[in-house]
Amino acid sequence: MGKGTDKLYITHSEWSSEDAFGASTGSAVSKARPNDTTFKRLPFNFCSLSLQPFEHPVCTAEGAIFDLTNILPWIKKHGTNPVDGSPLKSADLIKLHFPKNDDGEYVDPVTYKVFTNNTHIVALKTTGNVFSWDTVERLNVKAKNWKDLVTEEDFSRKDIITLQDPQNVDSRDLSSFKYLKDGADTLNDEQKKEKEDPSSNLNADALGSSAKIIRAKEAVARARAEREKANNPNITTSNANKSLSTQTGSSRTSMQPPKQTPYNAARYTSGKAAASFTSTGLTPHTSGERVLLSDEEYMLKPKRIKHTGYARMLTSLGELNIELYPEFAPKAAAMEEAKKGALEGGEDEIVGDWEEEMPAKKKLKTGGFGNFDSW
Repeated sequence: MGKGTDKLYITHSEWSSEDAFGASTGSAVSKARPNDTTFKRLPFNFCSLSLQPFEHPVCTAEGAIFDLTNILPWIKKHGTNPVDGSPLKSADLIKLHFPKNDDGEYVDPVTYKVFTNNTHIVALKTTGNVFSWDTVERLNVKAKNWKDLVTEEDFSRKDIITLQDPQNVDSRDLSSFKYLKDGADTLNDEQKKEKEDPSSNLNADALGSSAKIIRAKEAVARARAEREKANNPNITTSNANKSLSTQTGSSRTSMQPPKQTPYNAARYTSGKAAASFTSTGLTPHTSGERVLLSDEEYMLKPKRIKHTGYARMLTSLGELNIELYPEFAPKAAAMEEAKKGALEGGEDEIVGDWEEEMPAKKKLKTGGFGNFDSW
């Protein structure tokens, strides 16, 4: 009963199987293996033309996602779909509405589940709203409720466009894109000029004193162009602007002024640079972006509110003294709104001098917001 089938050596069939590697493998093994190993999957939040994250997403009836700023110049020049080469017009594009959560991640507008590269994502042709297929299947298809879950507009089964199907990854395969196979150029004129200019990749903030020299050269070039324009009235404005754009095109991107730090920025970064440096599965990040705090975190994290607040409510039965805790619930306390008189004249009224209600050494330092009725 099978006692002698466990061999103490590797049999010939095991040597020549498909999982074997070496000189003793069978001749049919190499033929059975696929020759094309260049599969590259495009993330769902990337434009199919620029291969970068989109900001103004649009899609075609077949489900190809593009950025509006990238696909319009392509349609104007070629008039085709860059993915499959079929004819495409700007009127055929469908504007997509991707909802986001507080962390800036794309989510389903009904279940608020975060979209990933393994989520079955669909869009409605009539409204452009994007949903998870599980939501549409459960609340629309099975329930026979053919109305948009956000706008209540009618749609049919034909209006459902599949943007990403984890069971069919061939639609997001970069190696099957026609414009990549043909080697078509997707850069516009301004991007070509910036690519040809060697100074466009320079970071002026990291150059130190050398940045002053570059800025001085650009200022001299602008002054020279203005002088030539004033001395030669025959020069058209287009030629003058063309000379200025070639000399200052790189300064628009490389020498931008430093961004101002938001008021609710934390003292620590998001850690994306360290994570992308450690793991090759993450998108590379070269800058340390600070985490943005929410309203509650911004008010509670610095611990600016350290004292208890007191309020006096005038009722028909007499005065009612209330002790508030703005340290733990700054929005519910509404101390600053009461100071400004925003709550006077209503059914619930806060009156009195707030600093007199507090001890002399414990003056109110609250920045609370919110509705008085919530506490």
